Amino acid sequence: MKKVILFLSFIIAITFANAQSTSPRFGTAKNQDNTGRALTYGLKAFTDATGADSIIVTPAFFQSIYNVTLIDSFTFKTPVTSVSYYGDNIKIIATGASGTKVKFSGTPWITTGTATLSSKGRAVIDLVFDGTYWVESNRTVQ
Repeated sequence: MKKVILFLSFIIAITFANAQSTSPRFGTAKNQDNTGRALTYGLKAFTDATGADSIIVTPAFFQSIYNVTLIDSFTFKTPVTSVSYYGDNIKIIATGASGTKVKFSGTPWITTGTATLSSKGRAVIDLVFDGTYWVESNRTVQ
């Protein structure tokens, strides 16, 4: 039984180690396509319900835009990075009442923490994939 558990642990570790890409979606060598034709964009909308809501996202585009309508708080849990490439972007556009929050949980997020919306009830959070982590590059909260 111990051998089976060890074997499965090894397979899972290899899967997660190979799931991330350190190369961009476009070509970087001579005679490769770097015109932007291979870049894709995606949009998903989420509506927060009363209570603690969360989602696990799978950013599979060069730029994944997540539109979040907040009631109280919304948590982005550990994202699936198996289809993400180096340099991919996430843009979170959140709207809601003053005091509503966008949160992040899990290790692949490197952010400045919870975004609490102020009186205008708007927030835009930009993140970039560095091959391992989603790193926050910009945040505007109003």
